[in-house]
Amino acid sequence: MLKILRGLGWTLAGLLVLAIVVWCASRMWPVPESRLQAQQRLEARLPAAGRNGYPLLWTLAFDDLDAREREQALADDVRRWEAAPGSNSIPRTLLATRHPELRSRAAASCGPGALDCLAQVRADPQRFADAHAGHQQLHARLERLAEADHFVSPFLPKGEGILVPLPDYGLMVDATSARALAYVQGDVDAALRGSCRDLQLGRRLLPGGSYLVESIIGASLVQANAQLLADVLVELPPDHSLPPECERAMQPMRAEEQSLCRAMQGEYAMSRAAIEGSGREFGGMLVLDRGSTLARVAGNLGWACGAVAMSALEADRPLPVPAPPQHDFGCLSNVMGCVLTDIAGPVYPGYSSRAQDAAAMLRLLGAQRWLRQQPEDPMDALQRLPAQFRSPVRAPRLSADGRHLQVPRRSPARGRDESPWLSVPLQAGAGAGAAARE
Repeated sequence: MLKILRGLGWTLAGLLVLAIVVWCASRMWPVPESRLQAQQRLEARLPAAGRNGYPLLWTLAFDDLDAREREQALADDVRRWEAAPGSNSIPRTLLATRHPELRSRAAASCGPGALDCLAQVRADPQRFADAHAGHQQLHARLERLAEADHFVSPFLPKGEGILVPLPDYGLMVDATSARALAYVQGDVDAALRGSCRDLQLGRRLLPGGSYLVESIIGASLVQANAQLLADVLVELPPDHSLPPECERAMQPMRAEEQSLCRAMQGEYAMSRAAIEGSGREFGGMLVLDRGSTLARVAGNLGWACGAVAMSALEADRPLPVPAPPQHDFGCLSNVMGCVLTDIAGPVYPGYSSRAQDAAAMLRLLGAQRWLRQQPEDPMDALQRLPAQFRSPVRAPRLSADGRHLQVPRRSPARGRDESPWLSVPLQAGAGAGAAARE
């Protein structure tokens, strides 16, 4: 019996030694060079020049504050965030304790992507008038917000609970219906000016925020307001004079404006904070290799930065989003890291093309304006459409009924009702209101 126990002991000791050797070998497993390069691109944070609009964005819901008060409120909230021992809750701004706070109202929403927003407002203008009552100062702040160059957050990510505080973006998105309401009520110039300002805001927010959510909101603002402008302009004379804000906002988007690099750098920074927090937990070091996991995260995110991504954006080709990193020998000692990156990996490819669709909507808007100013049939005029209004892989075409100009949508549909085409009208519909007849 003693021999059996002794033999069993040696066997267990041998297995333990083998497990330690395998674990050590797994920890020393080399990281692919492609992930290391992606990591370098994500850690080289892009510079942000010009005016930072984040103080106004953070305090957007509050009336009757000057710029100094908004900057001070943000600075106070940042200090509270940094001093907090944990990050399990978002620190509501101290302004909420002494100032009335505006809230996004459900009745002001035109839905995801603000599809058919003009038609929705025209069908029930009172609903939208009630939803936007008392928001005049808010709408003016949104116009000022469009003058910012970037929106870099001063809140540094933490590794527990809520990783970083975020503003309330609902007030920005719902403003599209306010511009449509102004048009339906007959204030055409205010509607055009406000929508162009919101379009410009989206263009600045898309590449100039700190995290992916801001790029998503920016792309949505561009697409929603380009759609609204197309629906409005088709009801106005082709030579209708536009406010000065529109000529700048409606220019085709450059590749740099479609880049998600800064957003993915922010996502990488949040992932790094979360990984460092998990690594401090009891036993975490045994199943989480910080360096290997960060490299795997970079493999999920690094496609957004670099010359290859910029070339794809310039040519309007799908971005080269790689498949999530496969499990390898290194995962034996990094079980937690491999599982975490496997969960997050499939989320990002769906967002890669939203900025490209926003740029495509702007090209369609420009093509619509150009076509309506041409004397010949749209089918013939399309043959000489200026290059700035088409891409090498997505040239605008007429719909089957000839009433719309369209290109294929590249981003995944957000609902069963969303068309596979991005489309702008070439002829005014039967529902054109009094504003269009004046």
